[in-house]
Amino acid sequence: MSKPFILPGQPPQPSRFNLSRWAIQHASLTRFLVVLILAAGGLSLFSMGQKEDPDFTFRVMVIQVAWPGASVHEMQSQVVDKIERKAQEAPHLDYVRSYTRPGSATIFVNFQGEARGREITDGFYQVRKKIGDIRNTLPEGVVGPFFNDEFGDTYITLHALTGEGFSYPELKAEAKRIRDVLLRIDGVEKVDLLGTQDEKIFIEISSKTLAERNISPLEIREALAAQNTVAPSGRVETGERSVRLDVEGFLLSVEEIRELRLRIGNDVIRLGDIATVTRGLEDPPVAKVRYQGQKAVILGVVMASGAKVTDVGKTINAALDKVKAELPIGLELGQIADQPEVVGKYVGEFLETLGEALLIVLAVSFLSLGWRAGLVVALTIPLVLGATFLTMSLMGIDLQRISLGALII
Repeated sequence: MSKPFILPGQPPQPSRFNLSRWAIQHASLTRFLVVLILAAGGLSLFSMGQKEDPDFTFRVMVIQVAWPGASVHEMQSQVVDKIERKAQEAPHLDYVRSYTRPGSATIFVNFQGEARGREITDGFYQVRKKIGDIRNTLPEGVVGPFFNDEFGDTYITLHALTGEGFSYPELKAEAKRIRDVLLRIDGVEKVDLLGTQDEKIFIEISSKTLAERNISPLEIREALAAQNTVAPSGRVETGERSVRLDVEGFLLSVEEIRELRLRIGNDVIRLGDIATVTRGLEDPPVAKVRYQGQKAVILGVVMASGAKVTDVGKTINAALDKVKAELPIGLELGQIADQPEVVGKYVGEFLETLGEALLIVLAVSFLSLGWRAGLVVALTIPLVLGATFLTMSLMGIDLQRISLGALII
């Protein structure tokens, strides 16, 4: 090898760092680092979280508030304006938009696109806290405000509970029992019940009867509310114990509502004599679900952040197998969506593609460069992937469709 030409009186040029020369000179350390990176990458691959799609931060909070009987102007000036002004104090706020109609309003609080992760979470918390501070300044009779900021939740599995001859309340009661079982599984954050129908008590009185008795629906409503009012009744203090006094009389059944007495002037009227009191489902229903042509209640399972969807899915299936064996005769539990199976398929395709790439590179390298140089070239793929898996694990990046696609490319 010829040495670089140096002019007389010119200082010698410092040699540039050569990674290949350093690796050859420190062969033992190089082999150790290669094995360490491959081992750490393999452990990271099989321990990092897995899901179908990456997490997406939805930068909008929805606030709903109701004031039955209020006009649009009253709703806007006395409720919505107060909530909007307070929400505008939240950090990283972009803009606030509201829709107001008689008796109710919906407010959208939008955060800046530059805000990330913890900043969005903190913004949601600040909105809840600041609006909670002015709750006592809202007019009497206002219902809410209610907050919704969980649009980013996705269900890893969806299960439908059906039963020929079972009512919605019976399906809901059994679905609650199944939910309690699923919530005890590691990696499950929450379980939502979808398509449930709430029960209501309907009191139907003809307009003719109201006119004849000189009764208004408001008087009946106030009588029902007064009967169920919770008020302190006091306590008896002695030298040995303190006894709390309770006043009973809550309306707990349809029959008790029928027996309610209304005082109209000097007369006392039994509600069941002038009204038809029945128990039924909410009409019209807010949401209704059918599975295989039958009415159903859906259980949606949300996975905790950082969990491995395939492992959680196996645990869920094992728990539901025991649940199915204990279901009452006539009830069936079917599955609508299975994200663990989809993710397992994607990961399997990635590993298959990785194996094919290794075989192709090995074959081409050995044929064109020989076994010694070819082995060095072939090692670059698992070495780079091992370092990538380790970096992904340290940065909290899960295996999902986007990251798997990038790894394949």
